[in-house]
Amino acid sequence: MSKYVRFVSFMLVAVMLSLSLSVAPTMAQDEESDEVITIRYLTPQWASSRDGRVERQIAFQSVIDSFHLTNPNIRLQEVVYDGSQVTAAQEILSGEIDAIWINNFWYPEWQRAGYFADITPYLPEGEEAEFFDWTIEELRSINGELGALWHNTDTPIFFYRSDVLDEAPQTWSELRAAAEAFRADNPRDYLFTMPMRNWFQLNAGMYAALGGELVDEDGVPVLFEDGNREIWLEMFEFFVGMGLDNLIPSEAAVNTHDSQMPLVYTGDVSAFYGNNNMFIRALQSNLPPDELELWEAAPLPRPDNAETGLYVAGGWVIALVANDDEARQEAAARWVHHATAFNANRDTNKAGGWVPTRPAVIEQDPFYAEDRFMQVTLAALNEGGYVRPFTPLIGVITEQMALAMASAFSGEASIEDALSAAETTIMAEYAALSSD
Repeated sequence: MSKYVRFVSFMLVAVMLSLSLSVAPTMAQDEESDEVITIRYLTPQWASSRDGRVERQIAFQSVIDSFHLTNPNIRLQEVVYDGSQVTAAQEILSGEIDAIWINNFWYPEWQRAGYFADITPYLPEGEEAEFFDWTIEELRSINGELGALWHNTDTPIFFYRSDVLDEAPQTWSELRAAAEAFRADNPRDYLFTMPMRNWFQLNAGMYAALGGELVDEDGVPVLFEDGNREIWLEMFEFFVGMGLDNLIPSEAAVNTHDSQMPLVYTGDVSAFYGNNNMFIRALQSNLPPDELELWEAAPLPRPDNAETGLYVAGGWVIALVANDDEARQEAAARWVHHATAFNANRDTNKAGGWVPTRPAVIEQDPFYAEDRFMQVTLAALNEGGYVRPFTPLIGVITEQMALAMASAFSGEASIEDALSAAETTIMAEYAALSSD
């Protein structure tokens, strides 16, 4: 398909979106009021009508246009920011922002601080059930109120060549058995690789599936206490053991999602752990069509003693900023709902290459329904979408546990020493945060 045809297709989608959404308002309208309410919406450039990519410009502008059509008494001002947490906080505190696009990691602290209003009273009945249930549960988990709606997400999955594996391993023991069998027949190659620099993102859900806790109810780190430490030891011993037995390439120790891909392109591995969008970001643009067709995917293999897998879900949310002006707050609530409604969730996620947070979008829209990788992503998120705990420590925990695995896997440190180093850094960060 030519670039021109793709561009026209996007234009048609935008027009159809505007027309379809103009038929049925997302919330009740006050048809008798002539007053125009202006609301300001803060969003990063890459998630706005001002992004440099035409498909995103069209998708996000069409959502704004359809909002104006269905809400003639409301004008939305799209305010672009640099996407940093500091800027977002400053803009919220200025009192000039009514709704905001933020990373889900930023939400809990600001929800506790009272920055956001509860959008529940403004939503149509049954609307919350249209989202992945874990998105609503996590957003409500801070204080019982729903201060935002989840716009997009992602999760890691297991990619594999169907001409090498008849089916993907479902458990760790099956993964090891498949890797051993492959190496026996192909001593110069490896069955799979994984990015140890992203190890925690890949396996935090499996840690939770084994009963592990990161922080207690008061936010105190407990991940190195008693049973939790035993879970880490079990997990580290499995992956480090596979490295010691030469079942995972040594360069996995320093690789990220992106830097591991040359092993895939050269055929040195026939499977890999990667974020669900690696098909679009990497495989599709670097493999010939006949080879591309060989690739399939499945949910990540789970520990044998876990009843089910849990799969880390990330993403961005659109929050309703608390406002003393009830009219402005209601208008902003209409926008938050509109920007995450079915059509908007479908088209902006298509343009962004993200995963919609409404399962029905993935199930019903042909673009997603016919995408085998998206359907695997849906299956994983339905089986067990897992959001890492809303704690200010999650960044340092994510970094240090990945570094610990890389250190132990490479042989730079023993498993015990690697875990102890991570514990020292994480507890020092907790002490620093507690003293502020």
